[in-house]
Amino acid sequence: MITVSFVVIVVVFIAEGIVKKAIRRFTSRTGLEKHIENMLRLLSRIILYSVGIAFILGLWGLPTEWFVSVSALSGAAIGFASTQTVGNFLAGLYIMVSRPFVVNDYVRIGETEGEVREITLNYVKIYASTYTIIEVPNTVVLNSTIHRLMGDGMIDYSFPISFPEKIWASAWVSSTDLFEKILEPAVEEFWDENKESLPRKPELSVSSIGRMERVVTVRTFFPKGKAKLLYDLQPELQRMILDRLDEFRTKRDSNT
Repeated sequence: MITVSFVVIVVVFIAEGIVKKAIRRFTSRTGLEKHIENMLRLLSRIILYSVGIAFILGLWGLPTEWFVSVSALSGAAIGFASTQTVGNFLAGLYIMVSRPFVVNDYVRIGETEGEVREITLNYVKIYASTYTIIEVPNTVVLNSTIHRLMGDGMIDYSFPISFPEKIWASAWVSSTDLFEKILEPAVEEFWDENKESLPRKPELSVSSIGRMERVVTVRTFFPKGKAKLLYDLQPELQRMILDRLDEFRTKRDSNT
C-alpha cells in the first residue's frame, strides 16, 4: 500500500503539471489575464490534492467521511466568519470571467472614478484623480453602475463647463463669441501645446441652453493607461478656457 500511495502522489503531481500547462495554453489562447490563470491553477490544485488525499485514505482503510466532513465544516466556518470575503471572492471570479473592464481601462464605478490598475479576487484597485489608489470591494463593483470611459483604445473623457446666467444677462458674450473667440481658441492653444502626447484633438458640444445657465461639454482623449496625463492636463484646459473668457471680457469692457 505504501508503493501504491507513493504512485498516487506521483500521479497527482504529474496531473497538476499537465493541468497547469493546459490552463496556460487556454489563458494564452483566450487572452485572459495573469491573475485569472493563477486563480484557475489554485482551484485545480485544490481539487487534485483533495481527490488524492481521499483516495489514499480509502486505500489504507480509513473512512473518508471524516475528511469530507472536516472539509465541509471548515468551509462553513470560514464562510460564516468571513461572508464579505467569500462574497468578494465570488464577485471577483465573475468580474474576471465576464470582463466588464480590464486593467488600464478608465472607468466610473458608482462614485469612484479612475484607471483600473489591478483586478484581484477581493478588490478592484483604481488609480484616482487624487493620485492615490482606491480599493473597491468586488461586491461593491457588482452592485454599482459601471461606466467604461474608453473608445478606440483610448480614454474618452468628457466634462461640462457651465456659464451662468449673469454672463448672458449682461449681454457681453453671445453664443457665437463663446465658441469662436473663447472655447475654440482655448482648445487650439491646448492642442498645440500637447498634441505630441495626445491621440486626438478635444471636441466641443452644447449640452444645454437654459435661462439660468448654458453648459458646454468638452470631450477629451488620452492614451490608454495614461490617467495621470488626464489628471494633469484636464485642469490646464479648463484654466485656458477661463483665461480666454476673462480676456474677452476685459477687451469688451475696454471698448465700451
